[in-house]
Amino acid sequence: MTRRLHSGLAVLGGLALSLASPSLQAPAATAEERPPAYAQKLAEGKDLLDDKKYYEAVKALREADKLANGSCLECHLALARAYNKLGAWRDGLKQAEAALGMTSDRSRLAEAYNERGIALLAMAGDDMKQLAEAEKGFRQVLELTGGEGANAARFNLGYTLLRMSRDDEGVAALKAYLEQEPQGPFSEDARDLIETPLRARKRLIPDFELVTLDGSFMTSDDLRGKVVLLDFWGTWCPPCVAAVPTLRTWSQRREKDPFVLVSVSTDTDEAALRAFVAKNKMQWPQVWDGNHLFTSKCKVDRFPTYLLVSHEGEIVYKTSGWGPGIEEELRGKIFFAIRAAKESAKSK
Repeated sequence: MTRRLHSGLAVLGGLALSLASPSLQAPAATAEERPPAYAQKLAEGKDLLDDKKYYEAVKALREADKLANGSCLECHLALARAYNKLGAWRDGLKQAEAALGMTSDRSRLAEAYNERGIALLAMAGDDMKQLAEAEKGFRQVLELTGGEGANAARFNLGYTLLRMSRDDEGVAALKAYLEQEPQGPFSEDARDLIETPLRARKRLIPDFELVTLDGSFMTSDDLRGKVVLLDFWGTWCPPCVAAVPTLRTWSQRREKDPFVLVSVSTDTDEAALRAFVAKNKMQWPQVWDGNHLFTSKCKVDRFPTYLLVSHEGEIVYKTSGWGPGIEEELRGKIFFAIRAAKESAKSK
């Protein structure tokens, strides 16, 4: 779910925020009272955050806030963002709420409310109360800003509404987002959600059209009704290579089941890939994703990564790496997914 929670000016308002009373907060240190090391640590933390080094950023920002006696608004805002990027939603929420109690500036409040909303939405699950809380905030940011510079809030609002099964409203919000940014950073996600609103409530595999090394054309529609194991790998990756014998066995033993194994290689050398596939008798569908387009679309950045897709097109399991524990767990997941596919076919 979290890949849909995008940054931008998203304000959650009208909520019963659990904030400390000003009288209980440490007195704010003025710029003159803060030691020189404070500014250095804050700048370091922000740079690390921009470089996506989130763990290091957290360490530097916490040190900066300590030097400011806990009164550093910039530290709390940046920490909220860093924690949310790490998926530490509760900490992100805590930092955002701390920031809310430290400023009345509309732009800074907007940043704090945005990170708070992202954390709440990520933790909501099927909790309609929390989702409704997020909805109120995303609507308020659009009202407070007049929609200027807050297009990400439209996306987040649309996604939240789809999560609540209010598809017509959600699709309308996503279309409004696309009107502002037809080629925006989240435009592909918006179009996918508009076409299939269920993607907001289930992890559906992206629609795809792939050509295998043997020249076959394969689409996501072709594989509906079958369990699909997507193996993202490369010949340069030792754990990927170590998994090949097991994958070959699974492919052979499951030939009569509603199961398809598809290996997607990120190798840069097609000839070397073809040679490896032939030498190791990898006779199941092989795809060369040399430009990483499909790999990126599936949000894969570690190798090997395995995505197990149900007969309904939902990603029911994802894991990375290889070893006895992963092999055993993945085998079990495949077994139960195939059984569900067979039972579904019988009931039709």
